[in-house]
Amino acid sequence: MCLAKTCYPIFMSKLLFGLFLTSLMLTLVIRNSYAEDFRQTVITDPSISRRCSALIKQRNQKIDHKQKIRGLVERSKRLIKLTPPERKSLLVKLRKNYKSLTNELRHTLNQIQNKEESIIRKGCPGIIL
Repeated sequence: MCLAKTCYPIFMSKLLFGLFLTSLMLTLVIRNSYAEDFRQTVITDPSISRRCSALIKQRNQKIDHKQKIRGLVERSKRLIKLTPPERKSLLVKLRKNYKSLTNELRHTLNQIQNKEESIIRKGCPGIIL
């Protein structure tokens, strides 16, 4: 059994901690509802939305292109390793193809970076890159 003097500080600390947690939860709920209300009341210009969606679509196409090129680069590496050294003309063509694919990959990566920078410069709302 607790004496009054020893139980009081423990009781008060638990009570204060509970009040703190309750106020924190209420604050988070209120902030979330205000953020949702703000998102619903924001007016976006349709021309900005169209321009941003076009830029994002172009970026996504470049990303798909990058994935295809990376697959071709890996395939080219594998073919170079598997080709016997006696087939010199084939190795020359494979290495030339590998080099052009890596240049194309580098070019595509630069284009993707350029698209991302232009999306950010245009100030597209709700960007997730």
